[in-house]
Amino acid sequence: MAHGPVRRLVRSLLCFAWVVTALAPVGLAFERRAAFEVAAFWFAMCLGAALTSPWKRGMVWAALLIAQVVAAFEAARLTGWFANLGAAPWRLCAFSLAGLAAMGLVRYAYRRPLTWLLYNGVAQIGLVAVSLTHPAAGVCLELMCLGLMLALFALARWEGAVARPSDWRRAAGVGAGIILCGAACALAAPKAPLVPGVARIVMSLVPRTSARTGYSLDDSHLGGSLVTDPQPILEMRAPVPLDLRGQVLSDYTGQGWVSVPLDGSDVATAAIGQPLPGGLPFAHVAYRAMDVTVSVKGTVNTTDLLAPYAVDRVLRLPGLYGNEFAIDTLQGNIKAAPLDPGESYEVEVAVPNNPYARLASVGAPFVAVRRDIPASTRAVDTQLPAELPASVRQLAARIVTHAHAVTEYEMVNAIIQYLAAHERYDVSDVPVPQPGEDYVAQFLFDTHRGYCDNFASAAAVMLRALGVPSRFVTGFAVGADNEMAPDTYVVSEADAHAWIEVYFPRFGWIPFDATPGFAMTFAPSSAPARGADGKLPPGSRRHSSAPASPPVVRRELLVVASVALGGAAAALGALWAVRRVRRRRKARQGDFDAFLRLVGEARAALGLPPSATLRDLRPLAHLAGAADAFGPWLRAAEAKLYGRELEASESADWRDLSATLSQWLEAAARGGAARTR
Repeated sequence: MAHGPVRRLVRSLLCFAWVVTALAPVGLAFERRAAFEVAAFWFAMCLGAALTSPWKRGMVWAALLIAQVVAAFEAARLTGWFANLGAAPWRLCAFSLAGLAAMGLVRYAYRRPLTWLLYNGVAQIGLVAVSLTHPAAGVCLELMCLGLMLALFALARWEGAVARPSDWRRAAGVGAGIILCGAACALAAPKAPLVPGVARIVMSLVPRTSARTGYSLDDSHLGGSLVTDPQPILEMRAPVPLDLRGQVLSDYTGQGWVSVPLDGSDVATAAIGQPLPGGLPFAHVAYRAMDVTVSVKGTVNTTDLLAPYAVDRVLRLPGLYGNEFAIDTLQGNIKAAPLDPGESYEVEVAVPNNPYARLASVGAPFVAVRRDIPASTRAVDTQLPAELPASVRQLAARIVTHAHAVTEYEMVNAIIQYLAAHERYDVSDVPVPQPGEDYVAQFLFDTHRGYCDNFASAAAVMLRALGVPSRFVTGFAVGADNEMAPDTYVVSEADAHAWIEVYFPRFGWIPFDATPGFAMTFAPSSAPARGADGKLPPGSRRHSSAPASPPVVRRELLVVASVALGGAAAALGALWAVRRVRRRRKARQGDFDAFLRLVGEARAALGLPPSATLRDLRPLAHLAGAADAFGPWLRAAEAKLYGRELEASESADWRDLSATLSQWLEAAARGGAARTR
């Protein structure tokens, strides 16, 4: 059956929509803007497919392909990614070509029921994976894929492909399987913090869905989505909310952070109640001393002691031998015995009073003061792997150049502000780097989304690329929201956080939080005054602009009900559309059969053989007195038979053509009877 431009366009757009839906799991791995650009390229190729002339189609497709390849090569040249075949431009090119190949396969398969059902079954594997991490989006994509599958199935029947009853039964079976699978995934997937520990168990059962949960001393392989757990694990008693600093790491491997190798000279011992060896890690900065007590309430690794920055002396610590403990002098980690729930320890800390104003007052350029950085600090805390992509170093240099940052504090601020402006905070859709792919480079040039681990690592690595000593810190962000009673703060796994420390000549190590919406909790000049009700005044909440945690609410029943209703509506709509198409086809077939019967009667009335054409029926119009109407009728009938295009004024359907021919037969019969009389 011949296809007009409109039918070709409808077919191309349906194929385009199916490919976009089926490849959505792959598109989620790219930056949103890049995915939209690829989808626009596919859409333009589909519009070109609607052209009836093969030469025009070929020219349009060639022009679009050339433009896409040129754009990719130009992006690769500007960003220096020619040497890295795994970089974003090449993956986008491969994704673009994969989508075109998929559209070609869809155009082949949708007229073949078994092949078409197989393709849809394969597509559902990826959509089910989306449902596991994004239930609402996954279910919507599954329903869209189901609707498009049935629409293309109906289009094939409309175009004349032979449909067997078993084909529709298979299609109904696949549709029911999609709905049930989507509902099951929506029920099982963790959409918010669940019962403590359940989210961790569920995510561990999902293949290739790497996730990090809360605080860990193993940061050697970073990446993957973050699953929060609201289970309380620590309780801190302090006059103000203070971040708990846990582990400090100085060795970046390209996949994560590890401790630098330590020997005997890098480990010192200290006694309970005595100042730590080497003194405070910062100097020439105002600070406030206070005692802090930390109690263990759940399972948490305390072998690197969790305490506010910076510990001046340890006042009480269970599990010591000889009343002494060890200190990692290179990275500043206090080594302690593992503590069980119910145990507690006490430290005296010196908390800086907003050191940033003091750092901002320094006007000396970094190039002039970097010689004052100790050699041991330069050797350890500016280390970078040899495999670090050159694009990371180039980006760091461009950032400080464009910001006209000269002093060290200006450089740190420029890096942090760039990350806040160009990268997106996201805990639920963060991919794991591929083997051989740099963790920071993936974040900066490919995914552009992540959480505290990504932002802190990117800031530390880019500062090191500029020669600024920096290191990676993990612990817990504690704010006014954590206060459960006066001067008592409850900390959960959901409060796990990461930030950086930067070394400034003359000032030592100063913490910075590179994650958008977060800031370090330094000691104010005086503790916040309390109202008569014992609550903190408005505006004293620390993370008011931080990304809010989702409410701890289970909505499985609502999701399942929505999926079931949506699936039922989609199935009923598809069934109604299919039945309507079949009724129209039957009606058109009946009109065509009636027209052929009337043509046979006309041939018999004129004494013509069965092989006579429509043009041979002209005498019938003369007998009916409608000789002038025969030409338009003939053109309309031949257009319907042979697929020719007509002006709107001449187009007609089989029913109109039959009615005209019937009138001519009746008029000719009346004229013949009159002549007989």
